[in-house]
Amino acid sequence: MKISIITEGFQNTGYGHITRCLSLYQAFEEKNIYPTLYINGDEKAKKFLANTNYKLINWLSHPAALIKEIINSDILIIDSYLASKEFYDNLSKFCRIILIIDDYMRLDYSSGIILNGTINAESFPYQHKSNLEYLLGSKFIPIRKEFWNVSPRKFNRELKSILITYGGQDIRNLTLPTLKAIHDFNSDINLKIVFGNKDEDEINKLKDKYRFAEFYHSLSANEMKELMMNCDIAIAAAGQTLYELAVTGTPTIAVEVAENQKNNILEWHKAGFILEPISYNDINFTKKIIDQIDKLKSIRVRKKISSIGKTKVDGQGSRRVINYLIEKFCQTEEFYLRKATLNDSKIVFELSNDPIVRSQSINKNFIPWDEHLNWFENKINDKNYLFLLAFDKSDNFIGQIRFQIEENSATVSISITEKFRGKGLSKKIITDGCKKVFNEFNNIKNIFAYILPENIASINGFKSAGFKFVKEEMINNEKYLKFILEKD
Repeated sequence: MKISIITEGFQNTGYGHITRCLSLYQAFEEKNIYPTLYINGDEKAKKFLANTNYKLINWLSHPAALIKEIINSDILIIDSYLASKEFYDNLSKFCRIILIIDDYMRLDYSSGIILNGTINAESFPYQHKSNLEYLLGSKFIPIRKEFWNVSPRKFNRELKSILITYGGQDIRNLTLPTLKAIHDFNSDINLKIVFGNKDEDEINKLKDKYRFAEFYHSLSANEMKELMMNCDIAIAAAGQTLYELAVTGTPTIAVEVAENQKNNILEWHKAGFILEPISYNDINFTKKIIDQIDKLKSIRVRKKISSIGKTKVDGQGSRRVINYLIEKFCQTEEFYLRKATLNDSKIVFELSNDPIVRSQSINKNFIPWDEHLNWFENKINDKNYLFLLAFDKSDNFIGQIRFQIEENSATVSISITEKFRGKGLSKKIITDGCKKVFNEFNNIKNIFAYILPENIASINGFKSAGFKFVKEEMINNEKYLKFILEKD
């Protein structure tokens, strides 16, 4: 399964789209499916992308280069405030399924699946068209993996600590006026300030000047979660962070710092998680913050708001989205193929030692675990070997198809688990697997299969997939039928 995720992120605008797309990447990764991220961004975006498959590419200026990368994608995900309608229409031609993340109804899209995880988005005035599907509301909001499972929150009777985070750049310079106002209001409150992208020298200067506050920068997702859980309330920009604050049950004062956050903050207010919306350009915006802090001194109010947040966001949005995409893919394809990983060693071991599988193999002997594990690790890391596994929409293991690459040809073998034999899946698995080989290895002209004469089911499966008989061959003193599939 080829998954491509396209998004953007820059220091001056923030990296919220990247972190949102990372959460979808992580949900695929949980199923041992590894997408590729195509990021229109700056060098600082790289710090978010460690341990992922990614490419920095200015896809707005070089769409042809992007198309070359994403062509034949099974699923394409786009999260952008910059891409035009024509961009979406063009890219949809090169994939089977396109998912568009749009949290403020930015464009009138022609086709695809629209994901809007904004609170109450299911009540927005969408014009439902036959060629569009919708995943709407906070049950689908993608948030980072570290927030998928959160411990119960503990409440202090007195309000002792406040987290302040206005996003990576604090584009409206709200942090210092906010902390000064709170300190003047109550100098006993412990203030914890988070910056996303300030350099260490700037942070050290702030620490020296405002010794009554604690300053943090470039926190990991897990560190941010722990800070949210350990503070009594938070003051935050009204973007993606609100959903992480909601899932942690952190009572929050939200400030709209960009036009595209207006709808978000209003809907959270309707839901009861936000006492009153505040905009960065409100007159005396710091006074409004202080007024809300005064109300949030009440443990009863904080508990009520916390409960609303956790009810609205349970942290499972990314998993729901990926499960939906895989199920939709399997509606027409019956299964999906992905590359084998080390996590699959046990299920492949059990299938390989199935008596029927062994009887149809060149090596008839039972394979010991240590021998299998050594072989398996070598094969999945071999650049001249394509090891694919098939799963149904519920992630039940169907079977394996493997290709040994040699110069301009490949040799294929396939085996199906007992539960899925006789269901007519072999032809499609062979067809899709061979198509993947021809797409990924441009030098491959022919694919060969060697089948025992008595294995009629396998012969019929390969014939129906387009393979043609070539000749008989002796292997280990046993007769095999050689079949060939030639590249179109």
